[in-house]
Amino acid sequence: MRFPAVLIVAALAVPSALEAQSLRGQLTDSVTRAPLPGAFLTLVDEHGVEKARTITNGSGEFLLTAPAAGVYRLRSKRIGFRPYVSPPLTLSAGGTSSYNAVIDPIPVALSQVVVQGERQCDVEAGASVAAVWEEVHEALAAVSWTSRDPGYWYAITRFERETTPGGRARAPDSTWRDDGYRRVPIKSVPPAQLEREGFVVVDSDGWTYHGPDADELISDAFLRTHCFETKSGRGETEGLIGLSFTPARGRTLPDITGTLWIDRQTAMLHHLDFTYAHLPEDLFAPRAGGRIEFLRVPSGAWIVRDWVIRMPEAQMKQRPMAMGTQAEVVGFKEVGGSALEIKTRAGIIVYRSDTTAAVLASAPPAAELPAHAPPSPVPGSDAPAPVPAPPPVPGRARRNPNLIEGPEIEASTALDAYALVQEARPLWLHSRGVVSIQDPSAGVLQVYLNGMQFGDVNRLREFRLSEIREVRFYGAADAQQRFGTGHAGGVIEVSTGVVAPSGGEPIAAEPSPPPAPPPAPPPAPAPFDSTRARETRRSRAGNSNVLKAEEFEGSTAIDVMALVQEFRPTWLHSRGVTSIRDQSAGQLRVYLNGVSAGDVNQLREIRVSDVKQLLFLSAAQAHARYGVGHEGGVIEVLTK
Repeated sequence: MRFPAVLIVAALAVPSALEAQSLRGQLTDSVTRAPLPGAFLTLVDEHGVEKARTITNGSGEFLLTAPAAGVYRLRSKRIGFRPYVSPPLTLSAGGTSSYNAVIDPIPVALSQVVVQGERQCDVEAGASVAAVWEEVHEALAAVSWTSRDPGYWYAITRFERETTPGGRARAPDSTWRDDGYRRVPIKSVPPAQLEREGFVVVDSDGWTYHGPDADELISDAFLRTHCFETKSGRGETEGLIGLSFTPARGRTLPDITGTLWIDRQTAMLHHLDFTYAHLPEDLFAPRAGGRIEFLRVPSGAWIVRDWVIRMPEAQMKQRPMAMGTQAEVVGFKEVGGSALEIKTRAGIIVYRSDTTAAVLASAPPAAELPAHAPPSPVPGSDAPAPVPAPPPVPGRARRNPNLIEGPEIEASTALDAYALVQEARPLWLHSRGVVSIQDPSAGVLQVYLNGMQFGDVNRLREFRLSEIREVRFYGAADAQQRFGTGHAGGVIEVSTGVVAPSGGEPIAAEPSPPPAPPPAPPPAPAPFDSTRARETRRSRAGNSNVLKAEEFEGSTAIDVMALVQEFRPTWLHSRGVTSIRDQSAGQLRVYLNGVSAGDVNQLREIRVSDVKQLLFLSAAQAHARYGVGHEGGVIEVLTK
C-alpha cells in the first residue's frame, strides 16, 4: 500500500477589494491604562460570524478591513480572560473609522467550571465544554491566522521514519530542512471534503491519511460530526484540562478521536493527541494517530511547534481456520517535524528552540539555493517579495534551566516577565495540579518579587522586561526549604533593579537640594512617581486575602471594582455553576460592613476614598460567617 504525503504547503491568494472599509484604533487595559500588544482582535458581523482578524502591534494599535460596508462588532478574546465585545459599529463604504477599546482584565477560572464526563454533541450546549472550547477555539484561530501571515520566516526540520508495529525504528530517520515564508506544518484538505470522504481515503494509489489542521478543528463541519466532553489530566497531562472529541453517533467514515489539552491555570493551548478511528478494511491499529504541540510566541502569534503523524502499513493475511483474509499491521510510517526558529521580516526572533544552533549547523538545506538568495514569492499573492532568509544562528552557551539572567534577558523580544518565561523556560509554567484536598491552592505556582510574596503566576505580566535583573525558578522542594510550607507548586522569583556595588556606597543618591533664599516660598511637592509608589505598595502586600488602605494609597482606581482588578484580580475568578437547583449559588457575593450588598457588580458603586479595608472569604469561610449559599465566596468591604 502506498502512503502519499499529506502535509501540504498552501499558497493562499487574497483578492484586493476595490473599496475597503476599515476600522483602526488602540486596545488598552482598563486597570493599568497600558496598551495591549500582541492581542488578537476580530471583526464580526450581525450574525456573529468572523469577517476579519488581526493582531495589535507593540503600541496596542490595530487596523481591520471589512469585506463590505455594514454594521459590525469588535471582539477581543485574550486567552485566559473573559472576551470583550464592542457596541455595534457602522462602517461606511470606502471609509476609515476609529474606535479605541478598553478591556477589563477579568480572568477565567477554568478549574472551577470543568465537570468530568459531560458529553455534548453541541459544543456550546454544556457550560464546561463551552468554556474550554472558547479558549481552544481562540488559540486555533490564531494558529490558522499566523500560518497565513507572509510576515514570518520559518526554519523547520522535517523527518520520515519506518518503524515496526511496536514502534522500533527500522532504519535511521530521513531528515531535511524546509525554510521560508508561509510554512504550514500540517495542511489538510478542505473541511467539507473531510466531512464527505473521511480522514483516510482509499484509491488506486493506496491509502491517504489526512492530519487535522487548525482550520479543520474549528470548522462547522468538524463540530457537526463530533461530540465533546471535558476531562482532567493525569500523569503526563497533570495540571492540564482536556477537551476530548469522538465521531458523532452514526458516522462510520474513517475519522479521528482525540483530546485538545490546555493549561489549567493560564488556559493556554498545549497540545493535541489524536488517533484514527473506523479505518478501512476494519484495520485494528491503536497506535495510528499523532500529536501536535502548540506554542504562543512573545509577539502574540501562535505556531505549531512540533508534530508527528503515525500511519499504519498493512497487509492482507489469512485468518485462522481458513476464515478468509484480514488486514494486519506490519509497520508504521511516521512523518513530522519541529519549528527551529521563526523571525519577522525585520529579522526579529520571535521563537527559537533550544536545539536550533546545532540543527541549523548540521541539517542539509531544503534546496540548492545561493547562500543569501531570497525564496520565490508566493504565486497569486499580492504580498511584497520576501526578504532574504536570515542566516543560521551561532551557537549558544549551555543555559541554566532554573535561571534567566543578563544576556538572555537582553536578547529577548518579550515585553513582560510572563512572555519572557514563556519564551525562554516554558516548562516553568506547567501547572502541578491539585496536591492537597484540604487546600486546593497548595499546588499553585507562586511568584515572589525581590524575596517577598507577590501573588500567582499571572502577576508576571506586570513586570516590564526593562525592570528585570534575573528570574529564578524553585521546584517544590527548594521552594519549601527557602520560603516555607505551602509552596508545593514551586516559585518563580523575580529580581529587579541592578546589583549593588561591592563598596558600601549606595547605587544612587538623591542630590541635596540647594539652600532656599529666605524670602522664597516653600518648594512645591515632588511630582508623583507612580512606579515608586507601585513598588512601595507591592512591598506592603502581605496577606493575599486582605487589602488594606495603606497598600492601595495612591491608587488611581475610582471604584472598588477597579481597585480589586488592580491589586487582587484572582478574587474575581468565577467559581461557575455549583448547584443545578440554584444557578446563582456559585456567584461571588459582596458584603458592606457585614450586610449583604448583592453580587460583584455592586463593587462599582463603592468609592475607593470611602474604603478602609477589603477582605476575601473563601466558600468555607463565607459559610462559617454568613451561612449556606456562598459557594462562590465573599468580598467584604469595610468603610471608614
